Amino acid sequence: MGNISKNFKIQEFVPPAIYAQYGDRSQWFIDPKLVEIAEFIRAEFDLPVTINNWHIGGKFQERGYRVPTTTTGARYSQHKFGNAIDFNIQGIPSPEVAEWVVASFATLKGFGLTTIENPTDTPTWTHIDVRWTGMSELLIVNP
Repeated sequence: MGNISKNFKIQEFVPPAIYAQYGDRSQWFIDPKLVEIAEFIRAEFDLPVTINNWHIGGKFQERGYRVPTTTTGARYSQHKFGNAIDFNIQGIPSPEVAEWVVASFATLKGFGLTTIENPTDTPTWTHIDVRWTGMSELLIVNP
């Protein structure tokens, strides 16, 4: 129960309060393209990818969907629209992951990826999102 894809549970994409209220229907709060991208990244690296881990006793709760009233992140963060995830890949430094995302954009774009946060500003995690940009190139934003 709770599986949203081969390697991920819905709890990894939503905070505890959303999962407590909606259970598996919590998938309504996250763009399915993010799940596909997370699966692709997991397969490419063949290593665990951590988004939220609150459901297994970890500290991460808001690295996927964030409720609109949270004080975490920007007022109009893509997380609040279900369009973004922050993640780490076990054993791979985040700057290397960000370099891979940039280098792999042609492929990731096919899954709907449009944006990455500037890795200089996010050295301990990687932020990606699927917001509409109308651009053909990767948008690099500052948090």
